[in-house]
Amino acid sequence: MFVKREFRGVGLGKELIRAAIQHSRLQGADILEVYPVDPESPSYRFMGFVPTFQELGFKEVGRAGSRRHVMRLDLR
Repeated sequence: MFVKREFRGVGLGKELIRAAIQHSRLQGADILEVYPVDPESPSYRFMGFVPTFQELGFKEVGRAGSRRHVMRLDLR
């Protein structure tokens, strides 16, 4: 996801994630999987940050490489 610099820091990323959750539920998805990084990560920052997804109920289930976390939200 991408939020233009002048609009960052006001919660738009979180709102985009909430919209993705709602859309996924409406489409009948059972699980939503994401690959965020730690806030201090030097790359892959466009994938979002672990604490934001944790706050929205995602649980870590593994790692993808050295920087990306694998997190899931059960939509059932």
